[in-house]
Amino acid sequence: MIVQSSQETDGTVVLSIMTDSLDRSNAPTFRSTAAEAIAASTGPVVVDCSRLEFLDSSGLGALLHAHNLLSEARRPVRLTRVGVKVLTLLELMQVHRIFALEPRA
Repeated sequence: MIVQSSQETDGTVVLSIMTDSLDRSNAPTFRSTAAEAIAASTGPVVVDCSRLEFLDSSGLGALLHAHNLLSEARRPVRLTRVGVKVLTLLELMQVHRIFALEPRA
């Protein structure tokens, strides 16, 4: 399982990435699961990145796809528990500003 989707009582969708790598081999699965969860909800979306250690361009594209689906409805995407490696990549690609980021403690 690449991603686990759940919905909190306030309508927030939580997408928990269940693998250490979001790349071309599993980004399409994340993209479709995220799209289904977003379509079925009206609240914000939280992506739990606590297990994520590697992100390639396909994985980044999947996260941006979720952001684009939500930006039309003006709903936020928040990446939580983001590790140093993933945070560094987001900063290098200059996309860290479009997500609300919560680094790992």
